Amino acid sequence: MKIRRISKILLVTCFFVIAACILFVLIISLTDYKPEKETVLTNMPDAAALNLDTIEILTWNTGYAGLDSEMDFFYDGGSKTKTGKENAMRNLDAITSFIADNSADFVFLQEVDRASTRSYKIDMLSAMTAKKPSYLAFYGINYNVLFVPVPITSPMGQVESGILTLSRYVPSQSVRYAYPAKQSWFKGLFLLDRCFVMCRYPLTNGKQLVLVNTHNSAFDDDGEQRREEMLVLKNFITTEYEKGNYVIAGGDWNQTPPLESAKPYHGVASEYFVPLQIPGDFMPQSWKWISDGKPTNRFLDIPYIKGETKETLLDFFLISPNVEAIHTERINKNYQHSDHNPVIAKFVMLDL
Repeated sequence: MKIRRISKILLVTCFFVIAACILFVLIISLTDYKPEKETVLTNMPDAAALNLDTIEILTWNTGYAGLDSEMDFFYDGGSKTKTGKENAMRNLDAITSFIADNSADFVFLQEVDRASTRSYKIDMLSAMTAKKPSYLAFYGINYNVLFVPVPITSPMGQVESGILTLSRYVPSQSVRYAYPAKQSWFKGLFLLDRCFVMCRYPLTNGKQLVLVNTHNSAFDDDGEQRREEMLVLKNFITTEYEKGNYVIAGGDWNQTPPLESAKPYHGVASEYFVPLQIPGDFMPQSWKWISDGKPTNRFLDIPYIKGETKETLLDFFLISPNVEAIHTERINKNYQHSDHNPVIAKFVMLDL
């Protein structure tokens, strides 16, 4: 009788566990973020034409103010998903202060959370824009999941995050362009919906300046996702250049650029994170990859230890033939407040 009672309890327990799992997957499926291929963020056709030939852009993956030098991260072979709340607030204050003090005309930011468990539901978007009140903000969501259940011992929980472009000038249009998703249906419920944010500016010579803030995939198993994303981006930017426009793309590519100076970082990988190298013939030779060759990202399998922690180069720019880079610099923050270092570059548009 006792064995039958225990068996009945186990059977009922299994039923409720299975039912709870099915209900969870159903809720996640029904709330799955499904953005359009193109989402217009702003449309201002009467924006004034800009009379400028030189611009400066800062790009920085802020690591949701949670991937400071004391952190490891479970996707990279560590165990954690978030730092302590005091650390997160300190990181955010340092990041926003740096951005506020920087005079770049445009700021490309990645991993900017709005309502995420991993960043204690801090609205980073509001914090960023508050420090740059004279700049316009263009935000593209690329991670919106009600509950990420891994790692089991400390689930990531709710995530709402995106990429943010801050602009000194008014664009005629800003658009979120979706990258294609190659992952399976189930995995896709819990992963990022990758995208790039484009801002378009009319110029007094009748052409346009097209700026692209990108954050490409990192953890696709065979690299196919990243290759597909790059083809979509290539098609977009080359089409814009063929129209006579000036094109600058930058951000966190999660790949190394095909530059001689980047050779020390080609092939640097871990069991969990394998940055691809962008093929040297991926773009026409007249297009230029812009980097000073210094590392911009550190691996997250362990907390940062200078000289021991692996580093690579993932943050850089790509410019069309009618644009010239006159300065680029990796700003060494020693990964104190993010797992990435910021990069700043100055560009001149030719034949204006």
